[in-house]
Amino acid sequence: MAAASAAAIFASCSKNGQDVLVSNTSDLARVKETVEIPFADLKISDDALTPDNVVVLDFSGKQVPSQVYTEKDGEQILVFQADVAEHSCVKYSVKAGEREDYPVKAYSRHVPERMDDYAYENNLVAGRIYGPALADPRTFGSDVWLKCTERLVIDDWFKKMDYHHNYGEGMDCYKVANTLGGGAVAPYSGDKLYIGDNWATQEHLCDGPVRTKAYFTYNAFDVDGRKVSATREISLDANSRFVKSTTWFSTDAQELPVALGAIQHEVLDRVDGENWIAFTEVASDTQQPEIDGNISIGLVLSPAITPEGTGTIDGHAAIKATVKTDSPVTVWTASGWSQGGVESPKAWTSLVKDFAYAQANPLKVEILK
Repeated sequence: MAAASAAAIFASCSKNGQDVLVSNTSDLARVKETVEIPFADLKISDDALTPDNVVVLDFSGKQVPSQVYTEKDGEQILVFQADVAEHSCVKYSVKAGEREDYPVKAYSRHVPERMDDYAYENNLVAGRIYGPALADPRTFGSDVWLKCTERLVIDDWFKKMDYHHNYGEGMDCYKVANTLGGGAVAPYSGDKLYIGDNWATQEHLCDGPVRTKAYFTYNAFDVDGRKVSATREISLDANSRFVKSTTWFSTDAQELPVALGAIQHEVLDRVDGENWIAFTEVASDTQQPEIDGNISIGLVLSPAITPEGTGTIDGHAAIKATVKTDSPVTVWTASGWSQGGVESPKAWTSLVKDFAYAQANPLKVEILK
C-alpha cells in the first residue's frame, strides 16, 4: 500500500466508533482470516458499546460478520474475518449499531444421544471427538466427517444415525479405531505413542458466524509409568479447514515429550515440512474406495513450539516436540476430501504449507486512537 494511502487510513476516524488497522507484512494474501480483539480494549465514549450491538464495518462501510464470545476465564473476545493483500493493510471500523442477522457458520455440541460424542463443523469441515460413554475407541483423537456442502449437517446426520452413507452432502468414511485419528497432540516415549483417553467433561463456549469453541478435561492416564492428565480447548472458525487445539498436560515432571500425530491408512502422498505434515490417503472406512475418494489430513505445530523432527510413530505421521507441563501446547489439524473441494494432493500440500506460514507471520492488529 502506498505511503499516502496508509497515512490517510491512520488519520481517519469513524464517528461514534473506533478504527482498527489490520496489517499483513507477509508474502501471502490473507482471505477470510480471523481477527481477534479483546472487547475490553475497545474504548468508544460516544455510544454504549455492548456485545449485542457491536458492528464491524469494512473500508466501504459494509457490515461484516462479527461475534463476541466469552472465554473460559471470563474474557470477552470480538472476532471477525479480514481480507488483506500481501504487504498491505486494511481499516475496519467498530461501532455500536444494529447488527445484521448473520447465519451460524461454526457450530458444535455435545451429542449425548450418540454415546457422548462432541461434534463440530463449519461450512467446510466436520468431525467429532469421543466422550466417556463410548467404550471403544478410547483416544484423544478425532473422527473426520467429510462434507461437499456448505450447509451445517451434523444435527441432521445424527438424527438419521446413517452418516456412513453419502446422500449427496458427504459422509463418514474415515477409520479412527484406537489411534489419534485425524489428529491430536499426545505424549510419546521411544517408539510408543500414548493416545490418551476420551474426554471426561465438556463445556460448550460458543457458536456463531465466525467461531465455535469448547473446553474439555481428561482423566489421568499412564505414560510409561507416569500419570498424565490434560485439559484442552478446541476452536473452529468459519471458512477454515483447520481446527485449533490447545492442550495443557499435567504430570510430576517439568517437561514432557509429545507428538502431534494422525494415523496413516493407505497413503498416496505425504510431504513433511519443518513444523507441518500434509498427506492424502484412500478413504479408510469404506467398501467402495473408488467411489468414496481420497481423504487429506494436515498437521501444523505452533511456531511458538520448537519442533524436534517429523517421522512416523506407531503408524502415525508425527511432529515431535518437548513441552513444559501445565503450559499451552497449540496445534492445528485439518481435513479435506477429493469430493469436497480438495483438487489434488499437491493442492492440499500447498494449503497446509501456506497455513503454517501464516501462523508464523500473523496479521497485526492495531486499535487506532
